[in-house]
Amino acid sequence: MRGEEQLVLREAGLLEADGSRPVDEVVSERLATRTPAAAICRVMTYNVHSCIGADRKYDPHRILDIVRRIGADIVALQELRAYSADDDQFHLFQESLKPMAAVFGTTFRRTRYKFGNAIFVRGTILERRLLDLSVAPFEERGAIDCTVNLRGRRVRIIAAHLGLFRRERAEQLLRLASALKHHREEITVLLGDFNIFGAERRRLRTVGAPAVLPRIRTFPSFQPIMSLDRVWTIPNDRLVRLARYREAPAKWASDHLPLVGEVALVE
Repeated sequence: MRGEEQLVLREAGLLEADGSRPVDEVVSERLATRTPAAAICRVMTYNVHSCIGADRKYDPHRILDIVRRIGADIVALQELRAYSADDDQFHLFQESLKPMAAVFGTTFRRTRYKFGNAIFVRGTILERRLLDLSVAPFEERGAIDCTVNLRGRRVRIIAAHLGLFRRERAEQLLRLASALKHHREEITVLLGDFNIFGAERRRLRTVGAPAVLPRIRTFPSFQPIMSLDRVWTIPNDRLVRLARYREAPAKWASDHLPLVGEVALVE
């Protein structure tokens, strides 16, 4: 991380856990000390790669175990798939994570079986909207946009999975920016696999990202070199902590590592 980026993070109250290595955690000491534990919610985003690991093993229960260990209040998963009526990953997660409320957003189907993204919430889903982020001629993409009641507070969640090409992502960011103009809430959490790195990170400001986003590297899982997965809040000053989850078997369970954040629900 460059010196000017470290300065911006420090001024924002987000400090690196260890500046001598690639960033794997940032902490707002101010928020961490002043926010009651009951007003902090844990969020996670995880591209599960259809539950096929970096070791090429197919094991949805390995992914499910990681999600349970993290114990987040808001869980955003990308690339869930159904291979058959009996092998439906969303249905497995929905049943296994009860009483969490759940939403699935189909991005495309192969024969009768769906592929897409999901949100699980330890609360009540008040509103749900599916955003079409598909840009021809590229692969279909989408986002889930929900308003939830979490510990008696309204929170908006937008979980997205953007495309692999810069031109495609530019249009997808415009659509997300347009969606943000509606259904405003006191706090919004944006998270997901944005497939954006390098100088292109600046484009995330159009969808409310802070001027400097911590580059927490989550891809590829076994030796992370790219920060494709993101979490931020609107307003930006609600992020207490952000870290990648590196415990075994996350190194091999998918091609991404989970990204885990803590968000202050109160000012």
